[in-house]
Amino acid sequence: MCRVKDMKHLNQRTMKLVNELMSFCYKYGSTNLEIKVNTTTEETTINLKAFGISISDKVLESSNELLSAPRCHEMEEYYWNLSGDNDLDTELTLVGMMIDDYSINYNKDERVLEFNIKRLN
Repeated sequence: MCRVKDMKHLNQRTMKLVNELMSFCYKYGSTNLEIKVNTTTEETTINLKAFGISISDKVLESSNELLSAPRCHEMEEYYWNLSGDNDLDTELTLVGMMIDDYSINYNKDERVLEFNIKRLN
C-alpha cells in the first residue's frame, strides 16, 4: 500500500510517463489526444489515444521493441528524472524501463494510435 510520500512520487512518475507518450505522439503529427489514468494501490493504468498520427511500420515495430524492455526498478529512480530532458529518441526507452505491461494498437486508415500501459505500484 502506498504511503502519502510514496503517492507523491508515484504521481510524479505517472505524469512523466504521460508526458513522454504525449511527446512521442506530437512528434508523429497528432493534434488530438485522449488520456485516461487510473491509479489504485496495486497499479496504475494509462490509456492514451492519439488521433491524426502517421507512423510507419518501422516506427511501430521499434516502439514495440522499446516498450518491451524489462522494468528496471534499480535504475528507475535515476532514469525517471532524465525523461524529457533531451531531443534524442529516448521517450519510449525510458517508458519501457518504468512499466510492467503494455499494448499498442495502430489503425493506419483512421490514423489512430492507442497505448495501454500498466505499472504495478
